[in-house]
Amino acid sequence: MILVRGGAAITGTALLAAAMWLYAVRPGVQAKELDPIRTEGRVGAVVSTGDFRVRVDSVTAARSLKSTLGAPERTEGIFLIVGFQAMARKEPVKLQSVVLETPDGFTFRPGPRLGVSAPTANDYQPLLWSRSSYVFEVPRDAVAGARLVVGTGGLLPQLSAAADIDLGLTGAKAAELLGGAAESYDPRARP
Repeated sequence: MILVRGGAAITGTALLAAAMWLYAVRPGVQAKELDPIRTEGRVGAVVSTGDFRVRVDSVTAARSLKSTLGAPERTEGIFLIVGFQAMARKEPVKLQSVVLETPDGFTFRPGPRLGVSAPTANDYQPLLWSRSSYVFEVPRDAVAGARLVVGTGGLLPQLSAAADIDLGLTGAKAAELLGGAAESYDPRARP
């Protein structure tokens, strides 16, 4: 009787451990299945997806941003301003998913601050290029190797389009960009 109860306890514990492991692994598996279909490109090149086209024209670094509320907004890290152009292919689209990804897996969303956010277009129309920019606040050591990922997002992300753009920020170029970071940069200026 004691052997049966001991065996049942060991079996139950093993099954519980397996269930906990499967529960922990499952979200990672689902995340890969739900990722949008990415089209890769680089700065200056037009990246075409099934829904839209996008081209990154500039990447600027700033230590502080000019504010409409008075003193410039400062950061402990660095502000990266990514200027780009986009247009829809067949019908108007919204770029609802915009992130800056680092090689070590961190993602940063555009961080609007009161009085300093850059203008971004909501809808992109077919056959018309529209200029826009995004401001990201990131740690200084996250600049090298950063990539811009823009997409349509939506309810079914696995069916949405995304452009994955290498910003060309190698170690040397990132250091050069950080060394020349602007003071009181105006993100509302034409990208």
